[in-house]
Amino acid sequence: MSGPGAGSSAAGWSINAIARAYRTGQLSPVDVTETCLQRIEQVDAEIGAFATVVAERARADARTAVSEVRRDRDMRRPLLGIPMGVKDIVDVAGVPTGAGCPAATVPDAAADATLWRRLADAGAVLIGKTSTHELAYGVATPFTRNPHDTTRMPGGSSGGSAAALVANMCVGAVGTDTAGSIRIPAGLCGVVGCKPTRGLVPTDGILALAPTLDQPGPMARYVTDLLPLLAAMTDLPMAPELIEVPGLRVGLATNGALWSRDVRAAFDSAAGALADAGARVSEVDVPSFADAVWYADRIIGVEAGVVHAKLLATAGDDLSETTRAKLESATRVDGPTYYRALRHAASVRDGLDAALDDTDVLLAPGVATTAPEHGATSVDIDGTTHRLSRALCWNTAALNMAGLPTVALPAGAGDDGLPVGVQLIARAGTDARLLSTAAAVASLFGDA
Repeated sequence: MSGPGAGSSAAGWSINAIARAYRTGQLSPVDVTETCLQRIEQVDAEIGAFATVVAERARADARTAVSEVRRDRDMRRPLLGIPMGVKDIVDVAGVPTGAGCPAATVPDAAADATLWRRLADAGAVLIGKTSTHELAYGVATPFTRNPHDTTRMPGGSSGGSAAALVANMCVGAVGTDTAGSIRIPAGLCGVVGCKPTRGLVPTDGILALAPTLDQPGPMARYVTDLLPLLAAMTDLPMAPELIEVPGLRVGLATNGALWSRDVRAAFDSAAGALADAGARVSEVDVPSFADAVWYADRIIGVEAGVVHAKLLATAGDDLSETTRAKLESATRVDGPTYYRALRHAASVRDGLDAALDDTDVLLAPGVATTAPEHGATSVDIDGTTHRLSRALCWNTAALNMAGLPTVALPAGAGDDGLPVGVQLIARAGTDARLLSTAAAVASLFGDA
Protein backbone atom coordinates (compact mmCIF):
# COMPACT_ATOMS: atom_id res chain seq x y z
CA MET A 1 0.00 0.00 0.00
CA SER A 2 1.25 3.45 -0.90
CA GLY A 3 -0.04 6.31 1.21
CA PRO A 4 -1.64 6.82 4.62
CA GLY A 5 -4.19 4.05 4.28
CA ALA A 6 -6.36 3.18 7.25
CA GLY A 7 -5.58 4.07 10.83
CA SER A 8 -6.35 2.06 13.91
CA SER A 9 -8.63 2.57 16.94
CA ALA A 10 -12.41 2.70 17.24
CA ALA A 11 -12.69 4.87 14.11
CA GLY A 12 -12.26 1.63 12.15
CA TRP A 13 -15.22 -0.04 13.81
CA SER A 14 -18.68 -0.43 12.29
CA ILE A 15 -21.54 1.89 13.17
CA ASN A 16 -23.30 -0.91 15.01
CA ALA A 17 -20.21 -1.82 17.04
CA ILE A 18 -19.61 1.80 18.00
CA ALA A 19 -23.26 2.30 18.95
CA ARG A 20 -23.14 -0.71 21.25
CA ALA A 21 -19.85 0.45 22.77
CA TYR A 22 -21.32 3.86 23.48
CA ARG A 23 -24.08 2.27 25.51
CA THR A 24 -21.74 0.08 27.55
CA GLY A 25 -19.42 2.99 28.23
CA GLN A 26 -16.55 1.37 26.35
CA LEU A 27 -16.47 4.31 23.92
CA SER A 28 -17.66 7.91 24.01
CA PRO A 29 -18.95 10.04 21.12
CA VAL A 30 -16.44 12.68 22.16
CA ASP A 31 -13.48 10.29 21.87
CA VAL A 32 -14.59 8.76 18.55
CA THR A 33 -15.22 12.19 17.05
CA GLU A 34 -11.84 13.40 18.25
CA THR A 35 -10.18 10.34 16.72
CA CYS A 36 -11.74 11.16 13.34
CA LEU A 37 -10.63 14.79 13.60
CA GLN A 38 -7.11 13.68 14.45
CA ARG A 39 -7.06 11.39 11.42
CA ILE A 40 -8.10 14.31 9.23
CA GLU A 41 -5.30 16.41 10.65
CA GLN A 42 -2.79 13.58 10.15
CA VAL A 43 -3.57 12.45 6.61
CA ASP A 44 -6.04 14.68 4.78
CA ALA A 45 -3.42 17.09 3.48
CA GLU A 46 -2.31 14.18 1.31
CA ILE A 47 -5.69 12.52 0.67
CA GLY A 48 -7.90 15.59 0.16
CA ALA A 49 -11.10 13.85 1.25
CA PHE A 50 -12.66 16.92 2.86
CA ALA A 51 -13.55 20.27 1.32
CA THR A 52 -14.60 21.70 4.69
CA VAL A 53 -14.04 20.44 8.24
CA VAL A 54 -16.32 21.69 11.03
CA ALA A 55 -14.24 20.60 14.01
CA GLU A 56 -15.77 22.77 16.73
CA ARG A 57 -19.31 22.02 15.62
CA ALA A 58 -18.49 18.31 15.61
CA ARG A 59 -17.05 18.46 19.12
CA ALA A 60 -20.12 20.30 20.41
CA ASP A 61 -22.50 17.83 18.77
CA ALA A 62 -20.50 14.92 20.19
CA ARG A 63 -20.78 16.35 23.69
CA THR A 64 -24.53 16.63 23.25
CA ALA A 65 -24.67 13.03 22.04
CA VAL A 66 -23.04 11.77 25.25
CA SER A 67 -26.07 12.64 27.36
CA GLU A 68 -28.52 11.49 24.70
CA VAL A 69 -26.85 8.07 24.48
CA ARG A 70 -27.51 7.55 28.18
CA ARG A 71 -31.25 7.87 27.46
CA ASP A 72 -31.10 5.50 24.48
CA ARG A 73 -29.99 2.20 26.00
CA ASP A 74 -32.16 0.18 23.61
CA MET A 75 -30.46 1.74 20.54
CA ARG A 76 -33.58 3.24 19.02
CA ARG A 77 -31.22 5.86 17.54
CA PRO A 78 -28.14 3.91 16.38
CA LEU A 79 -26.62 6.97 14.69
CA LEU A 80 -26.29 8.95 17.94
CA GLY A 81 -22.76 10.31 18.08
CA ILE A 82 -21.67 8.71 14.78
CA PRO A 83 -19.24 10.99 12.87
CA MET A 84 -20.36 11.56 9.29
CA GLY A 85 -18.92 13.04 6.12
CA VAL A 86 -21.45 14.66 3.77
CA LYS A 87 -20.80 15.21 0.08
CA ASP A 88 -20.26 18.88 -0.67
CA ILE A 89 -23.36 19.28 -2.81
CA VAL A 90 -25.70 18.64 0.15
CA ASP A 91 -26.77 21.76 2.04
CA VAL A 92 -26.04 21.98 5.74
CA ALA A 93 -27.16 25.22 7.36
CA GLY A 94 -24.23 27.42 8.32
CA VAL A 95 -21.74 25.51 6.16
CA PRO A 96 -20.78 26.45 2.58
CA THR A 97 -21.79 24.12 -0.26
CA GLY A 98 -18.78 24.41 -2.52
CA ALA A 99 -19.77 21.70 -5.03
CA GLY A 100 -16.16 21.12 -6.00
CA CYS A 101 -15.80 24.60 -7.53
CA PRO A 102 -12.50 25.95 -6.16
CA ALA A 103 -12.71 29.32 -7.92
CA ALA A 104 -16.18 30.19 -6.66
CA THR A 105 -16.98 32.24 -3.58
CA VAL A 106 -19.70 30.28 -1.81
CA PRO A 107 -21.96 31.59 0.96
CA ASP A 108 -23.05 29.40 3.86
CA ALA A 109 -26.18 27.38 3.18
CA ALA A 110 -29.30 28.92 4.71
CA ALA A 111 -31.08 25.66 5.53
CA ASP A 112 -30.47 21.95 5.79
CA ALA A 113 -31.27 19.56 3.00
CA THR A 114 -34.00 17.22 4.23
CA LEU A 115 -31.56 14.33 3.99
CA TRP A 116 -29.10 15.97 6.40
CA ARG A 117 -31.84 17.22 8.72
CA ARG A 118 -33.03 13.65 9.13
CA LEU A 119 -29.53 12.36 9.80
CA ALA A 120 -28.94 15.15 12.33
CA ASP A 121 -32.26 14.39 14.02
CA ALA A 122 -31.07 10.78 14.28
CA GLY A 123 -28.03 12.06 16.17
CA ALA A 124 -25.33 11.91 13.48
CA VAL A 125 -22.35 14.22 14.03
CA LEU A 126 -21.17 16.24 11.03
CA ILE A 127 -17.38 16.08 10.70
CA GLY A 128 -17.29 18.01 7.44
CA LYS A 129 -18.22 18.26 3.77
CA THR A 130 -16.45 15.74 1.55
CA SER A 131 -14.79 16.56 -1.75
CA THR A 132 -16.62 16.02 -5.02
CA HIS A 133 -15.91 16.33 -8.70
CA GLU A 134 -16.90 19.82 -9.86
CA LEU A 135 -20.72 20.12 -9.82
CA ALA A 136 -20.68 16.34 -9.24
CA TYR A 137 -20.14 16.13 -13.01
CA GLY A 138 -17.33 13.60 -13.32
CA VAL A 139 -15.89 10.31 -12.14
CA ALA A 140 -12.45 11.27 -10.82
CA THR A 141 -12.74 13.76 -7.89
CA PRO A 142 -9.49 15.47 -8.96
CA PHE A 143 -8.62 17.01 -5.57
CA THR A 144 -8.76 13.64 -3.81
CA ARG A 145 -6.38 10.67 -3.76
CA ASN A 146 -7.15 7.00 -3.21
CA PRO A 147 -5.92 6.04 0.29
CA HIS A 148 -4.96 2.56 -0.93
CA ASP A 149 -2.43 4.13 -3.30
CA THR A 150 -2.15 7.90 -3.54
CA THR A 151 -0.95 7.69 -7.13
CA ARG A 152 -4.48 6.48 -8.02
CA MET A 153 -7.84 8.26 -8.16
CA PRO A 154 -10.68 7.44 -5.75
CA GLY A 155 -13.38 7.65 -8.43
CA GLY A 156 -16.26 10.05 -8.34
CA SER A 157 -18.11 12.05 -8.04
CA SER A 158 -18.48 11.01 -4.36
CA GLY A 159 -14.75 10.33 -4.14
CA GLY A 160 -14.19 12.33 -0.97
CA SER A 161 -16.78 10.30 0.93
CA ALA A 162 -15.19 7.00 -0.10
CA ALA A 163 -11.65 8.17 0.65
CA ALA A 164 -12.66 9.52 4.06
CA LEU A 165 -14.17 6.16 4.98
CA VAL A 166 -11.12 4.17 3.87
CA ALA A 167 -8.76 6.45 5.81
CA ASN A 168 -10.95 6.37 8.95
CA MET A 169 -11.73 10.07 8.88
CA CYS A 170 -15.43 9.36 9.42
CA VAL A 171 -17.62 6.37 10.20
CA GLY A 172 -20.48 6.91 7.74
CA ALA A 173 -20.91 9.11 4.70
CA VAL A 174 -23.39 10.56 2.24
CA GLY A 175 -22.93 10.37 -1.51
CA THR A 176 -25.04 10.98 -4.59
CA ASP A 177 -25.33 8.81 -7.68
CA THR A 178 -26.32 9.92 -11.20
CA ALA A 179 -24.53 7.30 -13.31
CA GLY A 180 -22.57 5.51 -10.60
CA SER A 181 -21.17 8.30 -8.42
CA ILE A 182 -21.69 6.35 -5.19
CA ARG A 183 -20.82 2.92 -6.58
CA ILE A 184 -17.76 3.93 -8.61
CA PRO A 185 -15.77 5.37 -5.67
CA ALA A 186 -17.08 2.60 -3.41
CA GLY A 187 -15.72 0.07 -5.88
CA LEU A 188 -12.37 1.77 -6.45
CA CYS A 189 -11.81 2.39 -2.73
CA GLY A 190 -13.14 -0.91 -1.42
CA VAL A 191 -16.06 0.38 0.65
CA VAL A 192 -19.81 -0.16 0.31
CA GLY A 193 -22.42 2.14 -1.15
CA CYS A 194 -26.12 2.04 -1.89
CA LYS A 195 -27.96 3.77 -4.69
CA PRO A 196 -31.53 3.57 -3.36
CA THR A 197 -34.73 3.23 -5.34
CA ARG A 198 -35.34 6.41 -7.32
CA GLY A 199 -37.32 8.87 -5.22
CA LEU A 200 -36.85 7.07 -1.91
CA VAL A 201 -34.44 9.64 -0.49
CA PRO A 202 -35.43 13.33 -0.86
CA THR A 203 -33.23 15.48 -3.07
CA ASP A 204 -34.29 18.97 -1.93
CA GLY A 205 -31.33 21.02 -0.76
CA ILE A 206 -28.97 18.94 -2.92
CA LEU A 207 -27.35 20.43 -6.01
CA ALA A 208 -28.87 18.69 -9.01
CA LEU A 209 -26.95 17.34 -11.97
CA ALA A 210 -29.53 15.33 -13.95
CA PRO A 211 -32.76 15.19 -11.95
CA THR A 212 -34.10 12.21 -13.91
CA LEU A 213 -31.18 10.09 -12.69
CA ASP A 214 -29.89 11.75 -9.48
CA GLN A 215 -30.22 9.77 -6.25
CA PRO A 216 -28.51 10.36 -2.89
CA GLY A 217 -27.61 7.45 -0.67
CA PRO A 218 -25.38 6.08 2.10
CA MET A 219 -21.76 4.93 2.04
CA ALA A 220 -19.92 3.02 4.73
CA ARG A 221 -17.12 0.56 5.40
CA TYR A 222 -19.47 -2.29 6.30
CA VAL A 223 -22.63 -3.33 4.49
CA THR A 224 -24.51 -3.76 7.78
CA ASP A 225 -24.04 -0.02 8.36
CA LEU A 226 -26.00 0.95 5.25
CA LEU A 227 -29.38 0.02 6.72
CA PRO A 228 -29.39 2.42 9.72
CA LEU A 229 -28.06 5.17 7.47
CA LEU A 230 -30.74 4.63 4.83
CA ALA A 231 -33.46 4.31 7.47
CA ALA A 232 -32.52 7.74 8.84
CA MET A 233 -32.32 9.30 5.36
CA THR A 234 -35.78 8.04 4.44
CA ASP A 235 -37.36 8.47 7.88
CA LEU A 236 -38.84 4.99 7.40
CA PRO A 237 -38.65 1.96 9.70
CA MET A 238 -36.15 -0.50 8.27
CA ALA A 239 -35.27 -3.60 10.24
CA PRO A 240 -32.66 -6.12 9.14
CA GLU A 241 -34.04 -9.41 7.84
CA LEU A 242 -32.47 -12.82 8.18
CA ILE A 243 -31.64 -13.83 4.61
CA GLU A 244 -30.52 -17.38 3.98
CA VAL A 245 -28.14 -17.81 1.06
CA PRO A 246 -29.16 -21.44 0.41
CA GLY A 247 -32.05 -21.26 -2.06
CA LEU A 248 -31.48 -17.57 -2.85
CA ARG A 249 -32.21 -17.03 -6.56
CA VAL A 250 -29.35 -15.03 -8.08
CA GLY A 251 -29.37 -13.91 -11.70
CA LEU A 252 -26.03 -13.17 -13.34
CA ALA A 253 -26.42 -9.88 -15.25
CA THR A 254 -23.54 -9.40 -17.66
CA ASN A 255 -24.97 -8.40 -21.06
CA GLY A 256 -22.72 -5.79 -22.64
CA ALA A 257 -20.55 -5.50 -19.52
CA LEU A 258 -17.07 -4.02 -19.63
CA TRP A 259 -14.55 -5.68 -17.36
CA SER A 260 -10.86 -6.18 -16.98
CA ARG A 261 -9.45 -9.63 -16.33
CA ASP A 262 -9.34 -8.83 -12.58
CA VAL A 263 -12.96 -7.69 -12.45
CA ARG A 264 -14.12 -10.72 -14.43
CA ALA A 265 -12.23 -13.03 -12.06
CA ALA A 266 -13.79 -11.34 -9.02
CA PHE A 267 -17.26 -11.64 -10.52
CA ASP A 268 -16.78 -15.32 -11.34
CA SER A 269 -15.43 -15.92 -7.83
CA ALA A 270 -18.45 -14.19 -6.27
CA ALA A 271 -20.87 -16.20 -8.39
CA GLY A 272 -19.01 -19.38 -7.46
CA ALA A 273 -19.09 -18.56 -3.76
CA LEU A 274 -22.84 -18.04 -3.95
CA ALA A 275 -23.35 -21.33 -5.78
CA ASP A 276 -21.13 -23.17 -3.32
CA ALA A 277 -23.20 -21.72 -0.46
CA GLY A 278 -26.40 -23.13 -1.97
CA ALA A 279 -27.74 -20.18 -3.93
CA ARG A 280 -29.54 -20.95 -7.18
CA VAL A 281 -27.31 -19.11 -9.63
CA SER A 282 -28.23 -18.73 -13.29
CA GLU A 283 -27.54 -16.48 -16.27
CA VAL A 284 -30.36 -14.02 -17.04
CA ASP A 285 -31.17 -11.86 -20.03
CA VAL A 286 -30.86 -8.15 -19.20
CA PRO A 287 -30.62 -4.96 -21.28
CA SER A 288 -27.12 -4.10 -22.49
CA PHE A 289 -24.92 -2.13 -20.11
CA ALA A 290 -23.12 -0.71 -23.14
CA ASP A 291 -26.27 0.73 -24.67
CA ALA A 292 -27.48 2.14 -21.36
CA VAL A 293 -24.32 4.10 -20.63
CA TRP A 294 -24.49 5.77 -24.07
CA TYR A 295 -28.08 6.91 -23.54
CA ALA A 296 -27.45 7.94 -19.92
CA ASP A 297 -24.70 10.24 -21.14
CA ARG A 298 -27.24 12.02 -23.36
CA ILE A 299 -29.73 12.48 -20.53
CA ILE A 300 -27.05 13.82 -18.20
CA GLY A 301 -25.69 16.19 -20.84
CA VAL A 302 -29.06 17.76 -21.61
CA GLU A 303 -30.28 18.00 -18.03
CA ALA A 304 -26.99 19.28 -16.62
CA GLY A 305 -26.98 21.96 -19.30
CA VAL A 306 -30.47 23.07 -18.30
CA VAL A 307 -29.82 22.88 -14.54
CA HIS A 308 -26.63 24.92 -14.77
CA ALA A 309 -27.53 27.27 -17.65
CA LYS A 310 -27.58 30.33 -15.38
CA LEU A 311 -24.30 29.36 -13.73
CA LEU A 312 -22.69 28.89 -17.13
CA ALA A 313 -23.96 32.27 -18.33
CA THR A 314 -23.03 34.27 -15.23
CA ALA A 315 -20.03 32.48 -13.74
CA GLY A 316 -18.76 30.16 -16.44
CA ASP A 317 -15.23 31.51 -16.03
CA ASP A 318 -15.20 30.13 -12.47
CA LEU A 319 -15.61 26.61 -13.81
CA SER A 320 -12.84 24.34 -15.05
CA GLU A 321 -12.40 24.16 -18.79
CA THR A 322 -13.58 20.55 -18.81
CA THR A 323 -16.80 21.21 -16.90
CA ARG A 324 -17.56 24.30 -18.95
CA ALA A 325 -17.12 22.35 -22.18
CA LYS A 326 -19.45 19.60 -20.99
CA LEU A 327 -22.17 22.09 -20.08
CA GLU A 328 -21.79 23.92 -23.38
CA SER A 329 -22.06 20.64 -25.30
CA ALA A 330 -25.61 20.11 -23.97
CA THR A 331 -26.97 22.25 -26.78
CA ARG A 332 -25.64 19.74 -29.29
CA VAL A 333 -27.95 16.95 -28.10
CA ASP A 334 -31.15 17.29 -30.14
CA GLY A 335 -34.66 16.78 -28.80
CA PRO A 336 -35.33 13.46 -30.57
CA THR A 337 -32.11 11.97 -29.15
CA TYR A 338 -33.06 13.06 -25.63
CA TYR A 339 -36.53 11.58 -26.09
CA ARG A 340 -35.05 8.30 -27.33
CA ALA A 341 -32.77 8.25 -24.30
CA LEU A 342 -35.75 8.59 -21.96
CA ARG A 343 -37.53 5.82 -23.83
CA HIS A 344 -34.45 3.67 -23.51
CA ALA A 345 -34.42 4.25 -19.75
CA ALA A 346 -37.96 2.90 -19.57
CA SER A 347 -36.97 -0.15 -21.59
CA VAL A 348 -34.01 -0.80 -19.28
CA ARG A 349 -36.37 -0.73 -16.31
CA ASP A 350 -38.76 -3.14 -18.05
CA GLY A 351 -35.94 -5.51 -18.96
CA LEU A 352 -34.46 -5.60 -15.48
CA ASP A 353 -37.90 -6.02 -13.90
CA ALA A 354 -38.47 -9.00 -16.20
CA ALA A 355 -35.18 -10.54 -15.11
CA LEU A 356 -36.19 -10.05 -11.47
CA ASP A 357 -39.50 -11.89 -12.03
CA ASP A 358 -37.64 -15.17 -11.66
CA THR A 359 -34.83 -14.12 -9.32
CA ASP A 360 -34.45 -12.53 -5.89
CA VAL A 361 -31.44 -10.39 -6.81
CA LEU A 362 -29.18 -9.76 -9.78
CA LEU A 363 -25.40 -9.96 -9.49
CA ALA A 364 -23.55 -7.64 -11.87
CA PRO A 365 -19.91 -6.65 -12.24
CA GLY A 366 -18.85 -3.49 -10.47
CA VAL A 367 -16.52 -0.86 -11.91
CA ALA A 368 -14.78 -2.18 -15.01
CA THR A 369 -11.23 -1.83 -13.66
CA THR A 370 -9.22 -1.10 -10.55
CA ALA A 371 -8.47 2.53 -9.71
CA PRO A 372 -6.83 4.34 -12.65
CA GLU A 373 -3.87 6.63 -12.23
CA HIS A 374 -4.67 9.98 -10.66
CA GLY A 375 -5.25 12.48 -13.45
CA ALA A 376 -5.94 9.88 -16.14
CA THR A 377 -8.47 10.80 -18.83
CA SER A 378 -8.61 7.35 -20.41
CA VAL A 379 -8.16 3.78 -19.27
CA ASP A 380 -6.88 0.67 -21.02
CA ILE A 381 -8.94 -2.46 -20.45
CA ASP A 382 -7.52 -5.62 -21.97
CA GLY A 383 -5.82 -3.77 -24.81
CA THR A 384 -8.63 -1.34 -25.67
CA THR A 385 -8.50 2.32 -24.68
CA HIS A 386 -11.72 3.83 -23.33
CA ARG A 387 -12.64 7.38 -22.30
CA LEU A 388 -12.43 7.45 -18.49
CA SER A 389 -15.97 8.56 -17.73
CA ARG A 390 -17.51 6.07 -20.16
CA ALA A 391 -15.44 3.17 -18.81
CA LEU A 392 -16.11 3.82 -15.13
CA CYS A 393 -19.85 4.36 -15.66
CA TRP A 394 -20.21 1.46 -18.10
CA ASN A 395 -21.56 -1.13 -15.65
CA THR A 396 -23.35 1.32 -13.33
CA ALA A 397 -25.39 3.78 -15.43
CA ALA A 398 -28.07 1.24 -16.39
CA LEU A 399 -29.23 1.08 -12.77
CA ASN A 400 -29.77 4.84 -12.68
CA MET A 401 -31.74 4.54 -15.91
CA ALA A 402 -33.91 1.86 -14.29
CA GLY A 403 -34.17 3.55 -10.89
CA LEU A 404 -33.59 0.25 -9.09
CA PRO A 405 -31.86 -0.12 -5.70
CA THR A 406 -28.28 -1.27 -6.11
CA VAL A 407 -25.48 -2.02 -3.65
CA ALA A 408 -21.76 -1.92 -4.46
CA LEU A 409 -19.81 -4.58 -2.54
CA PRO A 410 -16.06 -5.20 -2.35
CA ALA A 411 -15.09 -8.57 -3.84
CA GLY A 412 -11.35 -8.89 -3.37
CA ALA A 413 -8.42 -7.26 -5.11
CA GLY A 414 -6.85 -7.21 -8.54
CA ASP A 415 -3.31 -8.20 -9.43
CA ASP A 416 -2.24 -4.66 -8.50
CA GLY A 417 -3.59 -5.13 -4.97
CA LEU A 418 -6.36 -2.57 -5.46
CA PRO A 419 -10.04 -3.25 -4.74
CA VAL A 420 -12.50 -4.74 -7.20
CA GLY A 421 -16.21 -5.20 -6.60
CA VAL A 422 -19.62 -6.38 -7.67
CA GLN A 423 -23.16 -4.98 -7.62
CA LEU A 424 -26.36 -6.47 -6.24
CA ILE A 425 -29.65 -5.24 -7.76
CA ALA A 426 -33.24 -5.74 -6.62
CA ARG A 427 -36.77 -4.61 -7.36
CA ALA A 428 -37.80 -1.02 -6.71
CA GLY A 429 -38.95 -0.45 -3.15
CA THR A 430 -37.17 -3.48 -1.70
CA ASP A 431 -34.18 -1.52 -0.44
CA ALA A 432 -34.20 -2.84 3.12
CA ARG A 433 -34.41 -6.44 1.97
CA LEU A 434 -31.66 -5.82 -0.58
CA LEU A 435 -29.36 -4.49 2.14
CA SER A 436 -30.06 -7.55 4.29
CA THR A 437 -29.35 -9.77 1.29
CA ALA A 438 -26.14 -7.84 0.62
CA ALA A 439 -25.03 -8.47 4.20
CA ALA A 440 -25.59 -12.21 3.75
CA VAL A 441 -23.70 -12.18 0.45
CA ALA A 442 -20.84 -10.07 1.81
CA SER A 443 -20.37 -12.58 4.64
CA LEU A 444 -19.33 -15.11 1.99
CA PHE A 445 -16.52 -12.74 1.02
CA GLY A 446 -15.53 -12.23 4.66
CA ASP A 447 -16.75 -8.61 4.77
CA ALA A 448 -20.16 -7.88 6.29
